[in-house]
Amino acid sequence: MQVSTPLEAFPELGSVANPVVFYDGIDALVCYETSPPVGGGNVVLRFGDVIDFRVTPMNVDGLPGCRYPVLPWAFNEVSGGEETARWEVLSPRFWIISFHDVTIDVLFETVSLVVHDERGGPLRRTLMDVIR
Repeated sequence: MQVSTPLEAFPELGSVANPVVFYDGIDALVCYETSPPVGGGNVVLRFGDVIDFRVTPMNVDGLPGCRYPVLPWAFNEVSGGEETARWEVLSPRFWIISFHDVTIDVLFETVSLVVHDERGGPLRRTLMDVIR
């Protein structure tokens, strides 16, 4: 098992707001604030062909108790873990995304950037604009 930073260069996570998510059983949309050094604003990512999706209440102080050594406020890709072994015919990826008070565990086949709204504002508004 190895934890690394994914190859995708998505905007860096902000360290204050928790994400807003929408999961329909197939795709998951995750809206998060970006860090001010990368321009701020809100980002929406789409995880496609999701096999498993979980939001867990765990703040950054609790990360040392996580089953994998993940970094705070970061995208962490776990390779060679038990989560992907069961589904290896699909070549899934497993990420743990850590925010201030929650982590998102997502086992998926594809991921893409949907929007980077540099205006910022409420995360719910950004996500609803994408869903409409």
